[in-house]
Amino acid sequence: MANEVTVWNKVMSSALAIPGVQVDRETFLRSELRQYCSKDELEKAISNPVDVLSEDRIDSLANSCINNHLLKVTSLSVVAGIPGGLAMAATIPADMAQYYWHTFVLAQKLAYLYGIPDLRDENGNLTETSQDMLTLFVGVMMGAAAANNAIKNVSKAFAVQVVKRLPQKALTKTVYYPIIKQVAKWIGIKLTKDTFAKGVGKTIPILGGVISGGLTAATFRPSAKRLQKKLKEQMYDIHIPEGDTEDFVNATFSEVEDGAESPIASENPDKLIIQFMLNLAKVGGNWNERKETLLSNEIESSTLSEDEQLELAQLMSGDKLLQIDFSSIQNDEANSAKLLEKGVDILKAEDKVALAEKLYFKKIAKQLGFSAEDIEKAMN
Repeated sequence: MANEVTVWNKVMSSALAIPGVQVDRETFLRSELRQYCSKDELEKAISNPVDVLSEDRIDSLANSCINNHLLKVTSLSVVAGIPGGLAMAATIPADMAQYYWHTFVLAQKLAYLYGIPDLRDENGNLTETSQDMLTLFVGVMMGAAAANNAIKNVSKAFAVQVVKRLPQKALTKTVYYPIIKQVAKWIGIKLTKDTFAKGVGKTIPILGGVISGGLTAATFRPSAKRLQKKLKEQMYDIHIPEGDTEDFVNATFSEVEDGAESPIASENPDKLIIQFMLNLAKVGGNWNERKETLLSNEIESSTLSEDEQLELAQLMSGDKLLQIDFSSIQNDEANSAKLLEKGVDILKAEDKVALAEKLYFKKIAKQLGFSAEDIEKAMN
């Protein structure tokens, strides 16, 4: 996962280094909306355009933004304004950085038109939180199912009449942490294997070549329309009970509470085995990067549906253990053996196995009918 995530981080860093990538929400909305609103309406519309403008009008303004950036992005030229010059971009072609500069600027504009609050901090900067959101936006644009589901959830906290600015707690420090990494990896894979494998030059290391005008035209508009569609859907999904707004927003951007109810594991053998691995990885309190990588690979290489994979990825960030009923595989020798094998992989993912992990592993192995001798042999 690390290499693909690094690819996306390099592209994002290069694009964010180009001046003007931050969109001032209020300035942008005033410019776009003033000819359609009275003075009083304009102030209300800046809080949330949907409160004043019709859906058709917002769609029209969004389409205009898409067409404007499409025209510009298909005639890319080298920008000398990147701090440190083009050498700063290293393996990232200049016109690729510009392509994603336009992508990020357009994503911010579409988000603001459909009710998302200011992504910047009080100093007008795009923070780590902003970059998390931009990663999700690009994921939506490129068709990542995990990004679509994440946007659906986090947007519920984005009612502009409740929060004027995006809460500055990085999504990677919340329950969305594994999803952000999953989406970043997915984007990295698409960049290296899909988009730039289609006849693009190989002269640049890692990503290779520059973006051709034809490829840009063929990908930019459909991608932008995907994001527009998702943001439009969420525009009417937002509902926060009056009087509970602060608690709602805080809960959305907080980590899983200690008292949260533990989910119950599925009887699907493959899914159950991964859930057992999750429990074993957490029970000793020694979560580490090796366990995370092992579980991420196990989830992504499974034959489970995208929704099931997303569900498991989300469970990686919580502390609570799953309530698992192992009776469905007690007489299934193949899956019981597989569970034991995968459990051993988790135990070997740290230098010193915690006592709680040993006891949990032995307890479940005994439930599945393994002898004490078999268990000791497996662990050693």
